[in-house]
Amino acid sequence: MRANWLTKSILLAAGLLLNGFSFAGFSSSTLNPGEPSRFEQRNLYRAAIEDIRANRWTRYREKKPQLEDYPLYPWLEYTEKIYSIQKQSPEDIRAFVTRYGDSPVADRLLENWIFTLGMQQRWQTLLEFYDDSRVHGRRNACLHARALQKTDHESAMQAAQKLWRVSYSQPDECDVVFRDFRLAGGVDRENAWRRFALAIDDGEYSLASYLSRFLDERDAGLGERFRQLPRNPQLIARKGNFTADDANTREVIAYGIRRLARRDSSRAFELLEHYRTTHQFEPETLARLYEFVGIRVALDEDVDGVLDSVPIDLHDTPALTEARIRLALRQQDWSQALVLLNLLPEEEQESPRWRYWKARVLVGSATEADRESGRTIYRELAGVRRFYGFLAADALGLPYDFRDEPAEISEAEILEIENRPGIQRALELLAINDRVDARIEWNYATRSFSDHELQVAARVAQKWGWYRQAISSMIAAEAWDDLDIRFPLAYQHDFVSQSRRWDIPLHWSLAIARQESAFMPDANSSAGARGIMQLMPGTAKIAASRHGLSFSGTDELVDPATNIRIGTAYLGQMLRRFNDNRILATAAYNAGPARVERWIDPSLPLDVWVETIPFRETREYVQSVLMFSAIYARQLAQRQPFIYAHEFKDFSNQRVTLFAEDEVLPAVAPDNT
Repeated sequence: MRANWLTKSILLAAGLLLNGFSFAGFSSSTLNPGEPSRFEQRNLYRAAIEDIRANRWTRYREKKPQLEDYPLYPWLEYTEKIYSIQKQSPEDIRAFVTRYGDSPVADRLLENWIFTLGMQQRWQTLLEFYDDSRVHGRRNACLHARALQKTDHESAMQAAQKLWRVSYSQPDECDVVFRDFRLAGGVDRENAWRRFALAIDDGEYSLASYLSRFLDERDAGLGERFRQLPRNPQLIARKGNFTADDANTREVIAYGIRRLARRDSSRAFELLEHYRTTHQFEPETLARLYEFVGIRVALDEDVDGVLDSVPIDLHDTPALTEARIRLALRQQDWSQALVLLNLLPEEEQESPRWRYWKARVLVGSATEADRESGRTIYRELAGVRRFYGFLAADALGLPYDFRDEPAEISEAEILEIENRPGIQRALELLAINDRVDARIEWNYATRSFSDHELQVAARVAQKWGWYRQAISSMIAAEAWDDLDIRFPLAYQHDFVSQSRRWDIPLHWSLAIARQESAFMPDANSSAGARGIMQLMPGTAKIAASRHGLSFSGTDELVDPATNIRIGTAYLGQMLRRFNDNRILATAAYNAGPARVERWIDPSLPLDVWVETIPFRETREYVQSVLMFSAIYARQLAQRQPFIYAHEFKDFSNQRVTLFAEDEVLPAVAPDNT
């Protein structure tokens, strides 16, 4: 009975018990006459895996020799060992790890072997095999600490403290470790408070509630007030509850002020001014607090005029300086914006973003020398393939500089990389639709590639229709100028047909998908968004119902056609809700339409509105999508403007135009969605 439970635990850890394989033909290989084709090998591999899972070992052993030259033979042997891991000897494991050290299956088997040894309480053998550079996972770390408890008390205490001082719950395998750690006096006042505070700071409130029982009685009252602050940060204003000037009280005060600043930044600033006179905060801690509160005050538009009272040097706090620049832009206080721009670190001032805004201020100057300086910066930026470069090109009436310069790569190089064992395994895993392991194998195989080899590998991935991996490899190589690979026309039939159906710009829908997932069908965000267009299941259900589309549930969102169909329908819905304005619709796709409706301010120029979107993620998202849209228009051989004329109508008419209307170059098309 225990052995059966252990086997199930190991198989669950290995991902082999409940998550069956899905196989799909992808390509065929030319093999020697009489040998099975690649397609036949895949079917044979599938059957062999099923034999292992069903304990049909005789049948499996009949098939195994026919798969010795199949790229996934290491994965077959890995599966065999996982399902019989309790029968493996240390020598078997060492031999496998040595033989397949160029594949992630070696470390994966090692991790499961460590877990097996821990369950069998073979502590000495576990210590011999444990290598924290190769063995990962919280359970195995707990088992390693248990093994140390049997052999090395000092090392065990160090390992236990490391496991203890985290903000999250540890697995059950740590229970014995923590029990002995407490009995040995490890959970002292400092360690008890530290983990409790980490849990609260990370939003693990249930864990913090559990940990409060370990607090020293001297900290119990403060701990209870600490636990109330996430829900009611106004409690930090009860100054009589926080009179003690010790490290823990100062930590709670700092936390409370940060929480309150998100709701009432002016009040948070007022309380910070009080507490800094009554408590001896470390200078660095105080500076970070003022920076955080100052940024929130700037986001709230400094209605009480306190920003100039923040007692920190803006030269030392670029994040606060940037927040104040954006506030100056929203207030259209151009002279203040220029002053603040000059306080940024030099490398920040040289970024396209802040060079654009410096030019934007200068071209509006009353002084011709300033205006010419601004025009010069615009001309320089117009040669940059960035959001700000395209804005500068529009201001000058110049065509966009796409800078498409792919590396010279021969077919022989592509074939050589494609035929490397690790790449072959990754491609074969992709072919059988095991995308997760395919990515792991690919990343493992390319981890030591040169930049040029990564670019060749990107061509291989593109050849196989593996768009996300091709893009990722180009990013790893910092190869920014091969637009065909970085911006592929992926799933073109689906995007063309659905964009026509919902009457949205094709290049815009492709740009959204490129930004959301880089065309990764099984993408799954931490928030639960799924698929190529990163749809939340609830949003997908509502959109499908509204537009009369079939939708059977969350699992269907990994199907590219379904995801694109519902995603483009929702995009069309957002576009019409915001009067065919892609800028507003793009922001709504990321942050939600209700927020965007609150953010709309017709008194702001379009570029100022985008730059001052309150959410950094949404701000950068909108800028990327607009830039990607321009690139995709080029990829589709469409002559489209960066910003359509009608999209300016939702904003003020304070546009920068540094050319006469009849000087507009023909590269900029008429307004036409």
